[in-house]
Amino acid sequence: MTTQPEKDGILELRVVSAPRLLHIVRSVVGQLSALRGFSEEDTQFIILAVDEACANVIRHAYLGRHDGVIALSCRLRHEGIEFLITDYGKPADSGCWPKRSLEEVRPGGLGIPLIQAVMDRVEYRRGEGCNELLLGKTLHTPPPGSPQEASSHEEKTKR
Repeated sequence: MTTQPEKDGILELRVVSAPRLLHIVRSVVGQLSALRGFSEEDTQFIILAVDEACANVIRHAYLGRHDGVIALSCRLRHEGIEFLITDYGKPADSGCWPKRSLEEVRPGGLGIPLIQAVMDRVEYRRGEGCNELLLGKTLHTPPPGSPQEASSHEEKTKR
């Protein structure tokens, strides 16, 4: 069972599981995050988290094969942004995901802790024949042009 994009879904992208195509995913994620009003720093972290998740799909779900499909659905939310990454490869065992600290320096195994540190919502589920990873990030500042942003600007100009 694949989660259907909701009416507020802004984009759906399908790419083959080739690392050389991840720059397209990074570009799309960056543009949408900036459009939603995230700072440059937050946008770069969101790009890093989604890129790492897609790289994990290639490495672990598709075992390095470049003929799998990675589907990315993006949704702008009132509170932020969500990305749903779907693949049709080997199921992940979330019980085996590394739980170590980002400060523990050694090769490999930091992808999941990094994604969890960057994103506010990380949910993995196995559907019928697919894996789904939902990544959500909350916008902590009002988006440009919103009523909250306008009142915040008015407060600053009164001082």
